[in-house]
This record gives sequence, structure tokens and C-alpha cells, in this order.
Amino acid sequence: MQKMKKILAFLLFISVFHTGILSAEAENEIKRELTPEEIDASIGRMGDVEEIPEGFQFSKAENLLWFTNHLENINKPLRLYYEFSKSGSYEEGFVDSIYLDILDVNADGTKNASLDFFTAERKQAIHPDNVTNITGNPVLGIYMQGDVYEMNRLTEGHWRHFQKMIKIALRESATVEPFEFKFDGKQIKGQKIRFSPYLKDPHREDFRKFADKYYEFIFSEDIPGMLYSINTVIPDESGKNKEPLIKETLTLHEVSQH
Repeated sequence: MQKMKKILAFLLFISVFHTGILSAEAENEIKRELTPEEIDASIGRMGDVEEIPEGFQFSKAENLLWFTNHLENINKPLRLYYEFSKSGSYEEGFVDSIYLDILDVNADGTKNASLDFFTAERKQAIHPDNVTNITGNPVLGIYMQGDVYEMNRLTEGHWRHFQKMIKIALRESATVEPFEFKFDGKQIKGQKIRFSPYLKDPHREDFRKFADKYYEFIFSEDIPGMLYSINTVIPDESGKNKEPLIKETLTLHEVSQH
């Protein structure tokens, strides 16, 4: 049963990084059949869903990101406050807030939560399935789906291609290493996932300016929700000592009780 749950979860991850994390615009796009011209103009192809072979083993990075009970170390209602910042030379940046409220600890160990991901006009719509009877930290899925849509916007490629390349990188080339950081005045031991999904992308030349993008995730069992930070960087390769084209940082700043 557990194996079947993992396979189902993985298939959902292929279609969207986390169940239900689709904007209204993206939902309409999927419902509408693309024309051949739109498909040919896109980087990658729609609908690349691969079969999972018998005996398939998920990588350490995949397990840490998608199949770990990140909320297991929370046993009472809490508020997790994350701060997000976007900077860089390519376009205007901003700073915004993310609040994950753990509302209920259910008898089976799952959690019910609410998630305010950004504020005002940037606020993301959150499907109830993403915050009801959950074990994974929903901030991860919301961020990653938003990330592939941003790559779609920046490159005029297709978000499904970027999603696919991230999936491949997590399986084949992502590294997971011990990492220490400070949180709430304490030295914390954790793990850092790092990967660069577009280094060997066959379509790399179609979006070369953005193709050296790399991702870093920091987790620790010693902080509620396990996720400490997400960092993504698109370096400026036009010369030495230049600031990144785009840098995004999402960091846990505070944990408080309800």
C-alpha cells in the first residue's frame, strides 16, 4: 500500500509538483487543446508522463523533497513565518511574506493548515487539498509550481518542460550534503539539496541567458516543518563579478504558537 501511495504521489508530481497547485490561467490552458503551432513554438512537449518501472527507487533528493513527513515534528498548532525576497539586475524585485498556520493535529498524524502565500495582488490561490490532512510542507509545492511558471514567463518556453527537467535533475544529478546554519540563535544541523536542471538541457540554447539557474533547499529535522530555506539563482554570465540576473530567497524567520 505504501509503495502504491508513493507511485500515485509521483505521478501527481509529474503533472503538477503538488496536487491542485494550478492557477486559473494554467487550468484553462490545460483544458484548452493546444494548436500544432503552439506546441512547436514551445520548449519541450506537453504530456510527457513516463511509466515507473518495477523496482523503481526514488533518489535521496526526491525522497527529502516530496516523500518526507516534514510536519511530523509539529505536535501542536503553530505559525511558521517565511520571508521571500527577489532581487537581481534583470527586473524589479520585491519582498513579501508567507504564513503557514498549522491548525489541527489529526489522530493519524496528518495536519490541517492554512497558507497565505504572498499578500495583496501577489497572493496565491491555495486549493483546500493542499492544506488538509497533509504530511508534507505545502510551501515547497506552491513555490516550485510558481517557479516553473516564472521560467515559462521569462523564456516563452513551456512550464511543463522546465518541470520535467527539474524532475530529471532531482533524480539524476542533485546532491544532498550535510549543512549547518543558525536559526533562533542556535546552530542547527541539516541537509542541503543542490541541483542545476538546465546545464545539459537539449533546448538550452533557446534560453541560454537563464540556463545556468541553480536551486538550493535546506532542511532540518530540528526546525518545525523541516524547511528552512529555498534559494534559486540565475547568474549573469556576461562578465565577472556581476550580480545575479535574478535571485530568489525564501527563508524561515519565526515560529510562534497560536
